[in-house]
Amino acid sequence: MTSDWHPELAGDDDAAPVRGPRRQRMLRVVVLVALAAMVLPLVLSAIGVARSAAVNACTAFVAAFDQSASGARVAFDLFGRGGPGWMCFAEYAGDERLVANLGLIPSGARLPAPGQDV
Repeated sequence: MTSDWHPELAGDDDAAPVRGPRRQRMLRVVVLVALAAMVLPLVLSAIGVARSAAVNACTAFVAAFDQSASGARVAFDLFGRGGPGWMCFAEYAGDERLVANLGLIPSGARLPAPGQDV
C-alpha cells in the first residue's frame, strides 16, 4: 500500500518494533519503580496502624486479665498459634506468656463486662 500524503511511511517497516529492546527494558524498570513508590507508603501505613491498634488492644487485655504482669508486648507472627496475626504477650520479671492472638488487623479490645465469664 502506498501513501501519497506521507511518502516516508510508504516503506514496509511495519514488522520493526517502535522501541528497541533496551528502551523497553528501561521503560519497564521505570514503571515498576513508580508502582513500588505508590504502593510502599500504603503498605507501611497499614502496618503502622495495625501495630498501633495491636499495642492498644494488648495493653487493655493484659491490664484486664493479668494484673501481676509488669508490661505487655506485641509481635507479628505468620505461624503463630491461631494463625497469622499480632500476638499479645504479658511480660513478667524474666518471662512472658501469650495472652491472645489479635489477628491480622486488630481492632479495639472487646473485654467482657465485670462479672461476666470469659
